[in-house]
Amino acid sequence: MEYSIVVTPETFHKFDKHNMQHVCVPMVIGNSGIDVAMEVFNGILKTVETRFEVEKVSEEKDECDEIHAVYKLKSGEKEGLLHLRLRKVTPGCPPISGNKCSIFEFERDIECVVDEIEGCLS
Repeated sequence: MEYSIVVTPETFHKFDKHNMQHVCVPMVIGNSGIDVAMEVFNGILKTVETRFEVEKVSEEKDECDEIHAVYKLKSGEKEGLLHLRLRKVTPGCPPISGNKCSIFEFERDIECVVDEIEGCLS
Protein backbone atom coordinates (compact mmCIF):
# COMPACT_ATOMS: atom_id res chain seq x y z
CA MET A 1 0.00 0.00 0.00
CA GLU A 2 1.17 3.53 -0.70
CA TYR A 3 0.93 6.54 1.58
CA SER A 4 1.28 10.29 1.25
CA ILE A 5 2.18 12.86 3.88
CA VAL A 6 -0.15 15.85 4.12
CA VAL A 7 1.19 18.94 5.93
CA THR A 8 -1.36 21.69 6.66
CA PRO A 9 -0.32 24.70 8.75
CA GLU A 10 -2.87 27.17 10.05
CA THR A 11 -2.59 30.40 11.94
CA PHE A 12 -4.80 33.07 13.46
CA HIS A 13 -4.63 36.77 12.61
CA LYS A 14 -6.04 39.66 14.60
CA PHE A 15 -8.77 41.47 12.68
CA ASP A 16 -10.37 44.27 14.69
CA LYS A 17 -11.31 42.47 17.94
CA HIS A 18 -11.48 39.00 16.41
CA ASN A 19 -9.02 36.23 15.64
CA MET A 20 -9.40 35.12 12.04
CA GLN A 21 -8.35 31.58 11.16
CA HIS A 22 -6.08 31.24 8.12
CA VAL A 23 -5.45 27.76 6.75
CA CYS A 24 -2.50 27.63 4.37
CA VAL A 25 -2.47 25.47 1.26
CA PRO A 26 -1.70 21.85 2.20
CA MET A 27 1.57 20.33 1.04
CA VAL A 28 1.15 16.77 -0.23
CA ILE A 29 4.34 14.76 -0.28
CA GLY A 30 4.44 11.97 -2.88
CA ASN A 31 3.23 8.42 -2.77
CA SER A 32 5.57 5.94 -1.13
CA GLY A 33 5.64 2.79 0.98
CA ILE A 34 5.09 2.91 4.73
CA ASP A 35 8.80 2.90 5.65
CA VAL A 36 9.68 5.93 3.51
CA ALA A 37 6.46 7.74 4.46
CA MET A 38 7.16 7.27 8.19
CA GLU A 39 10.74 8.50 7.72
CA VAL A 40 9.43 11.68 6.03
CA PHE A 41 6.69 12.13 8.68
CA ASN A 42 9.23 11.81 11.51
CA GLY A 43 11.77 13.99 9.69
CA ILE A 44 9.26 16.82 9.37
CA LEU A 45 8.26 16.50 13.02
CA LYS A 46 11.88 16.46 14.28
CA THR A 47 12.77 19.52 12.19
CA VAL A 48 9.65 21.38 13.41
CA GLU A 49 10.65 20.54 17.01
CA THR A 50 14.04 22.22 16.48
CA ARG A 51 12.44 25.49 15.31
CA PHE A 52 9.30 25.76 17.46
CA GLU A 53 7.94 25.01 20.88
CA VAL A 54 5.71 22.04 20.04
CA GLU A 55 2.75 20.69 21.97
CA LYS A 56 0.68 17.78 20.68
CA VAL A 57 -3.00 18.74 20.72
CA SER A 58 -4.53 15.52 19.38
CA GLU A 59 -3.92 12.39 17.36
CA GLU A 60 -6.57 10.43 15.51
CA LYS A 61 -6.84 7.56 13.08
CA ASP A 62 -9.56 6.72 10.57
CA GLU A 63 -10.05 4.59 7.47
CA CYS A 64 -8.01 7.03 5.29
CA ASP A 65 -5.59 8.66 7.72
CA GLU A 66 -3.28 6.20 9.44
CA ILE A 67 -2.18 9.16 11.59
CA HIS A 68 -3.74 12.63 11.83
CA ALA A 69 -1.78 14.52 14.47
CA VAL A 70 -2.35 18.17 15.39
CA TYR A 71 0.44 20.16 17.01
CA LYS A 72 0.41 23.64 18.52
CA LEU A 73 3.48 25.59 17.38
CA LYS A 74 5.01 28.69 18.92
CA SER A 75 8.17 30.63 18.14
CA GLY A 76 8.40 34.18 19.45
CA GLU A 77 5.42 36.06 18.02
CA LYS A 78 4.58 33.25 15.60
CA GLU A 79 1.85 30.87 16.68
CA GLY A 80 -0.41 28.36 14.99
CA LEU A 81 -1.37 24.77 14.45
CA LEU A 82 0.16 22.08 12.29
CA HIS A 83 -1.88 19.17 10.93
CA LEU A 84 0.41 16.30 9.97
CA ARG A 85 -1.19 13.27 8.29
CA LEU A 86 -0.02 9.89 7.10
CA ARG A 87 -2.70 9.22 4.49
CA LYS A 88 -3.45 6.02 2.59
CA VAL A 89 -3.45 6.28 -1.20
CA THR A 90 -6.38 4.07 -2.19
CA PRO A 91 -9.45 4.46 -4.43
CA GLY A 92 -11.64 4.69 -1.31
CA CYS A 93 -9.72 7.66 0.11
CA PRO A 94 -10.08 10.88 -1.86
CA PRO A 95 -6.80 12.71 -2.45
CA ILE A 96 -6.14 15.98 -0.63
CA SER A 97 -5.80 18.98 -2.93
CA GLY A 98 -2.65 20.96 -2.33
CA ASN A 99 0.85 21.71 -3.48
CA LYS A 100 2.56 18.50 -4.57
CA CYS A 101 6.04 18.06 -3.10
CA SER A 102 8.71 15.46 -3.63
CA ILE A 103 11.55 14.51 -1.36
CA PHE A 104 14.70 13.97 -3.41
CA GLU A 105 17.39 15.29 -1.08
CA PHE A 106 15.98 14.44 2.35
CA GLU A 107 17.41 17.12 4.66
CA ARG A 108 17.17 19.98 2.15
CA ASP A 109 13.60 19.16 1.12
CA ILE A 110 12.41 18.64 4.72
CA GLU A 111 13.91 22.07 5.59
CA CYS A 112 12.00 23.54 2.63
CA VAL A 113 8.70 22.09 3.91
CA VAL A 114 9.39 23.49 7.40
CA ASP A 115 10.27 26.90 5.86
CA GLU A 116 6.80 26.89 4.27
CA ILE A 117 5.22 26.08 7.64
CA GLU A 118 7.13 28.96 9.24
CA GLY A 119 6.09 31.28 6.40
CA CYS A 120 2.44 30.46 6.98
CA LEU A 121 2.71 31.33 10.66
CA SER A 122 4.20 34.81 10.06
